[in-house]
Amino acid sequence: MLKGGQINLRLMRESDLDEYIRLSHDVAARGEYFPLDLRSEAQLRAKFHADGFWTDDFRTMMIVDAETDVVIGSIGAFKPVFYQDSLELGYILYDTERRGQGIMAEAVRLYCDYLFRWKNIFRIQLQIETPNIPSRRTAEKAGFTHEGTLRQCLIVKGVPLDMEMYSLLRSEFEG
Repeated sequence: MLKGGQINLRLMRESDLDEYIRLSHDVAARGEYFPLDLRSEAQLRAKFHADGFWTDDFRTMMIVDAETDVVIGSIGAFKPVFYQDSLELGYILYDTERRGQGIMAEAVRLYCDYLFRWKNIFRIQLQIETPNIPSRRTAEKAGFTHEGTLRQCLIVKGVPLDMEMYSLLRSEFEG
């Protein structure tokens, strides 16, 4: 478990699975920007039983309330493309009442600390839809640097959207 102030990060437990499935299927809680590629309950259960959502290719941790251990979100790291020596983060706070309180910035910092300490990586990146101001603020609060705009790289509801590229290098994190 990675311990923070407001939240902790931990691996998913079998006892979390029903709640995780419920939360991940709540399209309204995903908000305007989180991808809507829903996975079936059978797929999620099979994936959990196969690897606990923790492999070299994709590492997911639950964001839990530090006092109650209740799941309020998730954060994961994955390899963005085969030729990059970096990891990309994806995250969501399912508890919409707790958004805007610095929880996600804390989760991102905790997860980056873990990744830089225990994995042989030198770059972590985020790709955030340009209009997603709260997520862009999270990136900045967590120490990420804005690198540029990926123009019309994502289609949402038939409309091309720009995405902002942010990164955090090991040397910046340690410094």
